[in-house]
Amino acid sequence: MNMHSDTALRDEATSLLSDHAKSEYDVIRLRAIQALTAIGASKSPAFVEALLDDDEDVRQDAAQALGALGVQEAAPQLLENLIHDPCGEVKLACVTALAELKSEDAAPYLRALVTGRGEEITWDEDELHQDEWDDWLDTQIAAIKALGRMGDASAIEPIVMALMDEDGQELGDVACEALGRIGEPSVPTLGVFTQSSNRRLRHRALRTLASIGGSEAEAILRKAVTDKDGAVRLIAYEALMPNDAALVEQALTDAVEDIRIAALSLSGFSEPELLDRMMRDPGAKVQLALIERLDRNTPIADQNDLRWQVLDFLATGQQPEVSAQALGLLAALAPELVADRLNELFSVESDDLNAERLQWAIVDALATSPLREAAEWLQRACRSPFRSVRLKAVASLAMIVTDESRPHVNQQQGREMLLSFALTPMPISEKVPEETPQTDIAALEEAGLDVSEAGENGPTSSLGAILGHDAIAAEMTQEAEEDEVQPLTPREQALLAKATRHPKRRRVALDDDANALDRETRMSAIRLLGEVKGMQIMLAQIAQDLETEIAQQAFAALAASVARHGTELAEDQLVDLITKGLSHTDSALSLQALKLLQQADLPHQDALRGKLRAMLKTGDTPFRIDAMHILTRWDGTPDVARSLLDDISAPVRQSAMRLLSETAPDQAAAAIVPFLLANPEQRILTYVNDSSPAVVSIGRSLLAELRDHDRRAQWPVMISALADLLGTPSQAA
Repeated sequence: MNMHSDTALRDEATSLLSDHAKSEYDVIRLRAIQALTAIGASKSPAFVEALLDDDEDVRQDAAQALGALGVQEAAPQLLENLIHDPCGEVKLACVTALAELKSEDAAPYLRALVTGRGEEITWDEDELHQDEWDDWLDTQIAAIKALGRMGDASAIEPIVMALMDEDGQELGDVACEALGRIGEPSVPTLGVFTQSSNRRLRHRALRTLASIGGSEAEAILRKAVTDKDGAVRLIAYEALMPNDAALVEQALTDAVEDIRIAALSLSGFSEPELLDRMMRDPGAKVQLALIERLDRNTPIADQNDLRWQVLDFLATGQQPEVSAQALGLLAALAPELVADRLNELFSVESDDLNAERLQWAIVDALATSPLREAAEWLQRACRSPFRSVRLKAVASLAMIVTDESRPHVNQQQGREMLLSFALTPMPISEKVPEETPQTDIAALEEAGLDVSEAGENGPTSSLGAILGHDAIAAEMTQEAEEDEVQPLTPREQALLAKATRHPKRRRVALDDDANALDRETRMSAIRLLGEVKGMQIMLAQIAQDLETEIAQQAFAALAASVARHGTELAEDQLVDLITKGLSHTDSALSLQALKLLQQADLPHQDALRGKLRAMLKTGDTPFRIDAMHILTRWDGTPDVARSLLDDISAPVRQSAMRLLSETAPDQAAAAIVPFLLANPEQRILTYVNDSSPAVVSIGRSLLAELRDHDRRAQWPVMISALADLLGTPSQAA
């Protein structure tokens, strides 16, 4: 949006905001400076003038802007504020700005601030006693960072003094960062830090030396390779080994696995020598690193393959994670050679945790297998007793059949398997967890209903529609008549409807429930079919399932498929399916049907217009939003969006305004600007899409309002909105 903003509009805004930066009201001046920063108005004289403002917030924001925008001519005044401005936050902003401008004149003052408040610098002592916080502590850190950014070698001594101050704050990280930016002059100092009793400081100093480089830094790092701290040795080895083969050989015998792994990658061994060395290494991390480096694109033809020898050896080792990864890669590259092991593994019961780890690793490797047989073993894994393995296997099948670069894998078989899982009705356990009976009042309260006697009872809507089941509604109505229950208020009806749509969720252990596991597998397969091309006819069939949850999942998958692949169904078939879905008593299913209608981009349908119009009046928020978009597309006018600008739901209002900015940008200002003024907590970016005409229309409307002195009380809101509209996201923030 900001890239397309009208240049004349931006220039006009800069001029007007510069005038407002001189307002008699501090809040207007502050917002004006912030807005000028957001739109990048670096040439505005208002910034430097604002450094002398009576309001410290204005001075602080002006200083930050001058540094961020790189206004070099502001350096003298920024230095004046650093020295004489009593406000600590303004000083802090000036330090950062002067560093960004690389002001040499400021360096002596910044060095003074590293070790103290500076004799020539004015501070507000009353502020210290009032806030119980010394602003110098923040300024000290900012000054160290600033001197590092400026590469000031003269700052090394004061930085060391500050770091060694036993009563001072922890400065190790920020000091090493600054010394690293200063570069080679800092090397002797960093060498001293490598001998510190502070472990964190030693590590940080060594990393900084490694980044600086040079012969002097290298000499210090060479001493560190014999340090008793393994982490210190690792830093030194990683820095030196690329240029020293002798150190590589030395590192291969180190006790730390990460050091050996780093050395092995630089060893220069032939492939057989390297594999043998890593295979026989006692460290699990080294062995896993070996598995990672093996070729995964070429199948293993026989047991003479070096990879077979390595993986077979590791698969029978004592490291559980290594064994799992090795067996997994064998399954992906040589399934025929380990068929007996795989058959035995996939026949275990659900209480074998080691088997779950092995199965998961196998499925993970099969997902990227180059072999046609991968789909067959994934089919076997889809019937695993372990939930994590099943879901991973089903997802892997979907990944294979949607990857156009893998025709060598049996994609057709994978599609057929996914479809079989999606079509197979799974038995559902009839066990219902026992719960403590609740009283009617307690149940209503738990659902969030207002059971107080306040308020008048309104007309009761169809209970069958609320509950989604006429038989249950009739039974409840009969019980209510017998118990003389009072009719629900409109609010209670709405809450009850919401409660029935969103039942309480409970954590269920599925590994021990075969029926639930089968059902979840089916649901996952249906969802994944939405990613597979050519499955819309089958998804349309599943969407007519008598079980609501299955049908709902199919509608959602169908919408995803249409969005991904375009419409594959005949128009009349699609319209018929959507019509049935929109008429369903289950609101979640109806919503998915509505989303399918929106994705399908069908031409105007007279048979569905009435349903969509009804949704605008009585539907929940998601229904109203989707229906509004569809009707707007069909009508080709912004009338529907305009009718919902005052909707009770904030998301509906936002969506309506965004839609209005797309379809009728010349009308956007008339709706959005008054809303922003009435709702100052809102941001204009929420309501405006990437529409240059809308930006210009709203921007000019805001500028007109900012010239109306009768609207002065609302200028701060307008200025912020203009900054959002014309500024880049980072600057506006």
